Amino acid sequence: MALNPAPTVGASPTPAAWQHQALGAQLLSAELSGGRPLLYLSPWAARQPAVPARGGVPVLFPQFAQLGPGRKHGFARQQVWQREPVPSAAAKASEEDADALRYTLAVQPGQCDGWPHAAQLSLETRRVADGLDWQLRLHNCGDSAFEWSGGLHPYWAVQDAWSLELDGLQACAGVDQLQSRALPPQAAPWRWDDAGMECLFDGLPPLTLRTGAHELRLSGTGFTQWMVWNPGRPLAPGLTDLPPGDERFFICIEPVCATRPQRLAPGETFTGTLSVRWAARGA
Repeated sequence: MALNPAPTVGASPTPAAWQHQALGAQLLSAELSGGRPLLYLSPWAARQPAVPARGGVPVLFPQFAQLGPGRKHGFARQQVWQREPVPSAAAKASEEDADALRYTLAVQPGQCDGWPHAAQLSLETRRVADGLDWQLRLHNCGDSAFEWSGGLHPYWAVQDAWSLELDGLQACAGVDQLQSRALPPQAAPWRWDDAGMECLFDGLPPLTLRTGAHELRLSGTGFTQWMVWNPGRPLAPGLTDLPPGDERFFICIEPVCATRPQRLAPGETFTGTLSVRWAARGA
């Protein structure tokens, strides 16, 4: 797997160090100063260089999971995207020192999995103080309307997925897709155990993920749902690119449009954003 090398992290709290690749426009890893990881990347990811890496931030389009007739999570993460210059990069010594990263993908009718529509995708990532911002734009540049589902699939690095809590979803109804049962609103923050989780919640309220000595504050716009996923001990052995026990070191909290596909008429554009901020507990 060809990676763009991460710049050296200095004493400043900004920016994050990152690794990324053109396959899927995938941000693979990101660390703040002091080696504080934001994203998990499987150490076995390099064993399968021609497929999306287990970790980082895959892009899901034009289908979320198996909710449609196409391949799971769509084709965008299997395509080689084009690296584009970002205006803020001009003042930097090199592209790898830049505070912003931009990839684009042009999709022609029939080019990917026989999908019969034309679309222009762009993903921009910006490094900010103690965090990252993403903007995903989907533009219908063809002559026919289309529906799509998907979003961003970040793997947040945690010390122990079975001892964290997720605050902000208490008022949201959801569905536990592993157990095929409804999740009514509840009073307390959500916690999970090593059985894993695949929980889809309606709405996109700001969230706080508390784990160990720090917390991640997540917010987004445009997307309509949060997906919370971890394979747990029962399903992790089936993931051939995940070392035994590593399921404990990440949780996926994903801004998506899943069960309500979005319609884009010719000429229309969807914009979805995601922001994460790292903070010490109690800060």
